[in-house]
Amino acid sequence: MLSKPEDWNEPYDLKPEKLENTTHPEYVQPWSGYVPFCHHHNTEDCEEHPVQKANIKREWIYRTIEVQGNKWTEMACDLAREAVDLGGGPFGAVVIQVDDETQEIIRYWKSHNRVTIDNDPTAHAEIMAIRSACHSLGLFSLQDIPRAISRLPQKGKSSHCEIFCSAEPCPMCFSAIFWARIPVVWFAATRFDADQPGLNFSDAALYKELEKPYPERQTTVYQCEVDNSLDAFNHWKRIQKIEY
Repeated sequence: MLSKPEDWNEPYDLKPEKLENTTHPEYVQPWSGYVPFCHHHNTEDCEEHPVQKANIKREWIYRTIEVQGNKWTEMACDLAREAVDLGGGPFGAVVIQVDDETQEIIRYWKSHNRVTIDNDPTAHAEIMAIRSACHSLGLFSLQDIPRAISRLPQKGKSSHCEIFCSAEPCPMCFSAIFWARIPVVWFAATRFDADQPGLNFSDAALYKELEKPYPERQTTVYQCEVDNSLDAFNHWKRIQKIEY
């Protein structure tokens, strides 16, 4: 959903501020203090799902990318919480468009997880926000957006998009971000947070599955030999393509 009028501009002041001493025993991660009411009929279920107050970071994979959050990541997290009340999964995402010459945020798009709402397993928050941005701009690449061909106005000759996610994107969403050529990703909760009891949004099985050879995968896969398998590729090679 496009969330600001075309003539709206805001200074881009998103300079990553590295977090220091996060491994120090006295370091305490900021926490909102939000404690939702437990709707489980069995009080024991509530006790088994305590409120989490800090992100889970394992295997040192986040050590060099820990930065101070900003209002856009906070917005993504608010969208994630609202999504639960709307019947979606607890995930939100925001895509902003930044003018490369003026360094202003021109506009933004926001969305939340709609998998269960739309009965669409691909309707993750990141993908929904990317679809909305690409549709509004009339482009499939969100890295170098030329003023000359964009559907929406911008002051400078080019702009780019960045994405803010309430949680670490899953492999499918990282793939969508990659194919949309978005150069910067900001996320809040980790994939280990999403795998806690009562949530179980684990990506671990998918990461392991992609590492396996086809015969060992959970899904049965066949590579088919047909006489026209290369027709589309050969056709693509020989047509005049539009360069962006």
